Amino acid sequence: MTPTDPGSPRFPSLPILQGGPPTETPRRSQAERYGGLFYLGAGGLLILAGLLGWFGYRAWTLRDVWKDVYVLNDPREPDARRVEAAARLAGDPRVEPRQLWDLALNRRLPARARCMLAEGIGGELVATDPRGFATAVARSPDWPDWLRLALLRPLALASTGGHTLSRERLGELCRGEDPVVRLWALYTLAVQPRPDPQTVVELERVAASELPERGLAAIFLEAVRADRAARLGILDRATEWGHAHHDATRDIWLSAEAGRGSDR
Repeated sequence: MTPTDPGSPRFPSLPILQGGPPTETPRRSQAERYGGLFYLGAGGLLILAGLLGWFGYRAWTLRDVWKDVYVLNDPREPDARRVEAAARLAGDPRVEPRQLWDLALNRRLPARARCMLAEGIGGELVATDPRGFATAVARSPDWPDWLRLALLRPLALASTGGHTLSRERLGELCRGEDPVVRLWALYTLAVQPRPDPQTVVELERVAASELPERGLAAIFLEAVRADRAARLGILDRATEWGHAHHDATRDIWLSAEAGRGSDR
């Protein structure tokens, strides 16, 4: 069969390319290839690097806090060192009140350290859940007396700051057996918005009596009659009174002092 036979297959004619070799297409940059996604990803990496740097910086600046937390929780450390670590943590504004709360409820810590941590909580944590905090203080049956008293200080501070607390829970504390706890609860009720006048009458009655806690009642009366700014300093005096005169609190303060003396 020859190419000219009518029955032979016909192939399409091929074009003839003129000129030199084909030119290479220029490679596109990453920004041209991905468009706006490239800049979005780069921005995300910069933000991530900044967050990691900030976290590292914060961890470095809080190294003394982490050291105190470690010492406080290490049972091999002398109690005196653990108590000193608790005092620093309680007075450090970088430590969150919730962290102080969790540490204060840790039964493996020395009693005086727990008491210091509880007293350092302040009124901010109470303000986040006034009823829940008051319920815990009033209705936790296995708490030692010194811990319940120490956690009444944040309640008093919150009430002094203008927060309304559960009158029902504070009333339960007023009806308890501990007269010092009762006075703290009476003061907390007396400085709330729309207070019951009977709370001040009861503070006056105790202050004029021969009861052992009459000195504390007199301090609270002074606080009730003072302005809000002056009350904070007066509450510090009431806390110190408890350290010296409340049976359970005085015991842990004296035992800690005795232990510190034996370490010297």
